Amino acid sequence: MGRNKKPEPVKVPANAEPARDPIRLSNLYDAGSLKGTLDEFAREVILDQGHQEDTVINNVKIALGLAAIGCAVYSQYGPGKFPANWWTVFGCVISYIVLTFVMNVYSWKTEGDAFLVTKPFRGGKGLRLSSRMTRFSDEYTLVLTDRKNPKIEVMNTVRIPNFFHADGYLAESAWRAEVEKLWRAFEEKQGDKAKKRD
Repeated sequence: MGRNKKPEPVKVPANAEPARDPIRLSNLYDAGSLKGTLDEFAREVILDQGHQEDTVINNVKIALGLAAIGCAVYSQYGPGKFPANWWTVFGCVISYIVLTFVMNVYSWKTEGDAFLVTKPFRGGKGLRLSSRMTRFSDEYTLVLTDRKNPKIEVMNTVRIPNFFHADGYLAESAWRAEVEKLWRAFEEKQGDKAKKRD
């Protein structure tokens, strides 16, 4: 009797995310691709923990960059002809240099070498996620730093071959577990510092 019964179709929730293809690299000897893949997946794991990227930093950099470009364009196509308008051109060149300098200093102060900066979360000040990988090395270091207090920092150095299969696929579950372990250590250290202040 049970064999003749038609199976019911599986209902997929409306808000379910589509499954993505596994991450695969075609060249396991390309250090930049290896580091970029681990960085991008680590970023995704941190955002999955509830953190939100601070997009204000990118917006400020874009605004400063557009202002600098606007100065450059105005100096080239503004009213008057050179050398009669040399003061205008001079002012635009100085403005371009100053705006570019301000943008670089702002980026250095807010981001440093981080590829992800988050908004404050759960009473914390947010975090910075960065990584290090020396040339010709198979070791990769992932670093989580408190956004306001650089003394609150945790890092973990791993061997890259432990997270890639011979056919180029990323061992996603193993790398996710490693990043989550580092994130829990960071949360614990952040909580310990907060208790000491109280």
